[in-house]
Amino acid sequence: MTAGERTVRVVVVWPDPGGDGAVGLQDRSGGLAEGRRGPDGSLWYEADVRVRPGRGGALDFTGPHVHGPAGERFLYLSFRRADGSGWARRSKIMLPESAPGEGTTLRVTVVDASGSRARLDAAGWTVE
Repeated sequence: MTAGERTVRVVVVWPDPGGDGAVGLQDRSGGLAEGRRGPDGSLWYEADVRVRPGRGGALDFTGPHVHGPAGERFLYLSFRRADGSGWARRSKIMLPESAPGEGTTLRVTVVDASGSRARLDAAGWTVE
């Protein structure tokens, strides 16, 4: 690890999952980290990522589940076809450029994953 780098857990909550086929956080090798079902029917996806100071005070993320260039890092919520024949689609969950405090967990709720970029709830990323 570099100076100022630390590991945090990212938690993505999807309250209204739907559709057929496997859905999960895609890693760079194409594997999926499947979610666990919450008592309310939501799906929770979790992954450990490394975060370090970036340019201009922004955060920079890295790790197997982090995609995109510096300054535009994101997670993929990826959907495989029900018949197993490949990807149906992917929705980007943009990672925050800054965080409201120091914590060990960053959490976000996805309210719509139907487009190429997931829409997050009004609270955005929170720190726990």
